[in-house]
Amino acid sequence: MPVDLTDADEAILDMLSRGRCTVGYLADETDYSRQHVHNRLNVLLAAEYVRKVHDATGLYELRSDPRSDG
Repeated sequence: MPVDLTDADEAILDMLSRGRCTVGYLADETDYSRQHVHNRLNVLLAAEYVRKVHDATGLYELRSDPRSDG
């Protein structure tokens, strides 16, 4: 399902395009709150743009960058 990307989504996708990241690292590097990053990751996860690699640490990776599709 396509997602209207927010500025936070863009920042998260930029970080994940460089490699795997935890929620905490994404929050620190993007200046968004951990809760906001977590919420946006859930949206990106549902859209299958990202994949949760490790539950305990909240480690995520990019599956498919919607900005480069189509």
